[in-house]
This record gives sequence, structure tokens and C-alpha cells, in this order.
Amino acid sequence: MNYRRLGKTGWEVSAVSFGTWALGNQWGELSDATATGTVRAALDAGINLFDTADNYGPLLGEERLGKALSADRQRVFIASKVGHLLYRQGHPQRYTHPLHIVNACHASLHRLDTDYIDLFQCHDEDPPDPAIYLEGFRILREQGKIRHFGVSSGIADVIAKFDADGECAIAQIDYSIVRRGAERAALRLCLERDIGTLIRGSLGQGVLTGKYDARSKFADFVRAGWNSGQRRELYLKELAVAAAVGKLGGSDRGIIDLAIGFVLAHPAVTCAITGAKSPDQIRANAAAADTLLESDELAKIRAASAALV
Repeated sequence: MNYRRLGKTGWEVSAVSFGTWALGNQWGELSDATATGTVRAALDAGINLFDTADNYGPLLGEERLGKALSADRQRVFIASKVGHLLYRQGHPQRYTHPLHIVNACHASLHRLDTDYIDLFQCHDEDPPDPAIYLEGFRILREQGKIRHFGVSSGIADVIAKFDADGECAIAQIDYSIVRRGAERAALRLCLERDIGTLIRGSLGQGVLTGKYDARSKFADFVRAGWNSGQRRELYLKELAVAAAVGKLGGSDRGIIDLAIGFVLAHPAVTCAITGAKSPDQIRANAAAADTLLESDELAKIRAASAALV
């Protein structure tokens, strides 16, 4: 594993991190033993940053992560998020006052079984009033409940609002071979302002793993909408790009190596968040952190994915 400086935090974090959405059983059922085993495998592979949120489960993801990391809290960085609780269930929590942010954090601390959260992020990509979150974050830092704050958004204007005072530590951005829109503005802004980046969707929510084809159907909570309509059409286009990119690796590199290597090659990127539902999956993701792509390889990948930019 190699490590990179995370923006203004001063931390050195693993180039590949563990995005723990799957611990909430929204990507399929996981047993407690498998959930814990996957977290432990991530630690053994050198991963030291774990990203979660209160709506993963909801709530279950934080609870499982807290239990699995209880003996190793001081050597890991925990990033959690606020702003989407019950959003996908159709009954979103309202965040109209800074104390809503504060109370949500206190609840996350309890579930994570920790006294502080290293990084607390706004989970709403384009909140109506960022000042509510910023004031909540200020209170939480004064209380010692959080170390740094950030925003999970690929919208450059939103990131700039959260960094109005130059204190936004990170932006969590959706970016991958099949979703390159962040190249236009968001990543450039982060590079200019020394805002660390946590890249979600590095594997295209599974499209860039080689596990799926045009016949695949999805039963999990997150991707059930991929089975028909416009989202199905987009999935098939992404799949075609993944197939073309996969051929570029030859016998030496698999699609996961290429996908993570591509993300980590961008000069604005600090860390690729990867999901996993088993120890073997997180080990494969972690191993890809050492993938170094040559300029001609990157050019071929960009050409293969140009239709989706």
C-alpha cells in the first residue's frame, strides 16, 4: 500500500480506502462475521481510511464499522457523512438548523463507538443552504467531536461554498473511467485550493469489476433501477466501455487495476474509495493501489471512454 497526503489535514492516508456502504446490507445481505472480516482484511492490507454514513443501512453500516474498528481506533481515519438519512427510503430527514447537524453527529459517534470523527462530510451534493452545515461543523469542531469537515459533491460551485474560508478539508467526488464529468471543473478546483479528494465510484458501482455483462440483473437496493429504462441504457454503454478498457490490460492487468490506476493517476486525486462485500474483494482493491499507468495507457483509456464524458 502507498500513502498520500490528504489535502490540508496533514494526514497520510492509503491510496485505496474502504467505502463501507455494503456493511449496511443495501448491496445485498452480509452476515456480521463477513462484515467484520472484510474490515479486518482491509486493515491487514494497509488501508487506514474508512468512509461511512448514517444512511448506510440506514445506521447499520456505522454500527458494524465501529465494532470492527474498536481495537484499532487510534490508527485509522474514520470519515462519516450527514445529510441523506432516509433519503433513499423516501422519507428524508430535514436539515434546517445547525443543531440538526450536531445531533446527527452525536448519534453517529454513538454508533461508531468513538469520541470523535476524523472527517465529517455534508452528504447532500447541492444543499439549499451550506451555511447550516458549516455552522454545525464549526460547533462540532469546538466541541472536539470532529477534526475536519468536507462535502460529498462533484459540483465545483458547491465545493467552493464549503471552502469559502479555506477550511474545507476534502471533497468526495464521483469519478471513474465511465464517469469523467468531474474532470471539467471539480477536480481542477480541488487541485488549485489544496482540497483533498476522496473518489467514490472508482469502480463504477461494480461496472468496472468484470463481474457483470449485458444479461446481468440487479436485485440490491442501490442498483435495482438499473434493470430497465434510461438507466439500463446507460449501464449498457458503461459496460461497453468497461469491456473495451479491459482489453487494454492484456494478461498483466485486470480491469480493477486499470480502473483504480486511472483514478489515482489524476493529479487532483488523493484516494480511491472502493466498496467490498468480502475479504477477497477488498484485498483485490487494495492491491490495485500500486498500479502505475504509463501516459500512453492513460491516453488509450481516455479514448475508449470518450463517449461518456
